[in-house]
Amino acid sequence: MPTAPRPLSGPVDLRIEGVCARLRLTAPERRNALAPATVEGLLGALRTAEGTPGCRAAVLSASGPVFCSGLDLAAVTADAGQGAAVGEQMWELLTALATGPLVSAAVVTGRVTGGGVGLVSACDLVFAGPDASFQLTEALLGLVPATILPFLTARMGERAAFRAALLAEDIDAATAGELGLADTVSDRPEQHVRRLLLALRRTPRPDAAAELKRCRNLLRGIPEGYPDHARRLLADSLADPAVRARVAVLREEGLLP
Repeated sequence: MPTAPRPLSGPVDLRIEGVCARLRLTAPERRNALAPATVEGLLGALRTAEGTPGCRAAVLSASGPVFCSGLDLAAVTADAGQGAAVGEQMWELLTALATGPLVSAAVVTGRVTGGGVGLVSACDLVFAGPDASFQLTEALLGLVPATILPFLTARMGERAAFRAALLAEDIDAATAGELGLADTVSDRPEQHVRRLLLALRRTPRPDAAAELKRCRNLLRGIPEGYPDHARRLLADSLADPAVRARVAVLREEGLLP
């Protein structure tokens, strides 16, 4: 029997149905921004799913027209310590999605910006609807998407990820498919989730998919010291007066949650 959806330590619902854990962002009024509590909630939901016997997949979705607007800059610029902490938790969350034992998938409908693109990119599979759009907005704020860049690069390749981060161009669903940012683009992205779950159920070895992920991860490599560099860069950038002033202006204009 499926579990009842339950909120964890943030606006995140978790439902576990057999082999699949459903994680859903449920703060559309805040554009599903990655506030510290939301990052903590996603990480908690993922750890719960990993510890559930028989669970093999984690599928991420969101309510509302904005899938995820990225890091809640208002929250993290208000408290330097909180900014450093959320940087560490973001790295842990993205790494868990990319390297953990569960096959992670994102069902993306609507707009995704900033750190939300990193959240999606860290997933093993990305199923996008035709209305999905992606934009790395950090450069517009004077930030560098260092925390999410390894996951973007793994998905899109170094050149495409660099261009997307540098130019902050809006990427529509079709282009995302061409770049590898989305694995599929269709009117019914959920049908690809069903295909994934069918594949996981029919394999005779429950840990086969996890072993496949381990093999892939051995072929990838993040330079030693890079996570610390990314966290320091985020903390320094969030403390920069020019960045803080830009965030304040965008908040006043209603462009940030």
